[in-house]
Amino acid sequence: MVEQNCLASMDGLIWLRTGHHVASKFNLHQTTVSRNSRKCAKTFEISLERVNSEWQVIGDPKLLNLERKVHQYVRFKRANCLRLDAQHWSGSLLATPPPSGWILGNLNFLEYQRPLQLMQERIIDAWITSYPDTPSHDPDLATIRLSKMPMVLVVNSGHPLLELGDAVRFKDVSGYPMLPLPDHAFPKFEQTLRACGLSLDPSQSERQSHGACAGQGPIEDLMVGFATPLTLPLYGDSWQALPLRLPIEVGDALVVRREFSHYPQIQRLADYLRERLTELALTTPDLAVLTGHGTETGINNANSLDPMAQSSI
Repeated sequence: MVEQNCLASMDGLIWLRTGHHVASKFNLHQTTVSRNSRKCAKTFEISLERVNSEWQVIGDPKLLNLERKVHQYVRFKRANCLRLDAQHWSGSLLATPPPSGWILGNLNFLEYQRPLQLMQERIIDAWITSYPDTPSHDPDLATIRLSKMPMVLVVNSGHPLLELGDAVRFKDVSGYPMLPLPDHAFPKFEQTLRACGLSLDPSQSERQSHGACAGQGPIEDLMVGFATPLTLPLYGDSWQALPLRLPIEVGDALVVRREFSHYPQIQRLADYLRERLTELALTTPDLAVLTGHGTETGINNANSLDPMAQSSI
């Protein structure tokens, strides 16, 4: 119903948020992006509206989603202009520079729900995320695990918790504020924190600043963060790990649509990411690279028919 660049302009705007980014990554003029987006919205009788800083489709998306299915199949068939995005800490480590045939997103997601929506709507083709917060409940998406590693708590040098040494416990940590994340950003990880008596609730941080933390210094110097062996250096030299490991195994994972999980483009992408992880593992203790091409999904009988055969367009 619409040309490839027309839908790419509108979905690129939804994905990348600005016409400038779309023009740069899709090699289009910004005026072309704007014109194509309006044309596409008119064709499918929908509109775009900003909701919490993200573009959302307003109207019935049924025909639009069918068209997206066809265009995604074409991208895989031609093996170019495939779309890859990632959580902010993994994108720069694993996907920069971009693998051949892939366009990188902004690589700045700090939560789980938005990239999941982009995957479900076929706006992006692959997503590097953090295990175990993967969409195991969605039969249309498959998870390819890439690595596993521990999760530790980190503090700035001079933090009072460091004085406790190996005797530090989670109940000691609970008296200090945690570095914030968006609400429900990573549900399974947040559940682990709560089980340890820890909270990401900003209101609790406010209470702590007037309670147990009062008089110990600026609240920003008393924050407790969380890191993996890969992400700890991103905090800077002044941060160090507490001798506590959260009771959760984390890692990097590649999420793709199940119908494309065995396509060579996905296999090559997974191999590329594992090669990057293998290089990092040489200098990163406790980082294990997972080999093989197995996928995980919450439902084993998901339909894996060719997407073109399922489309009515």
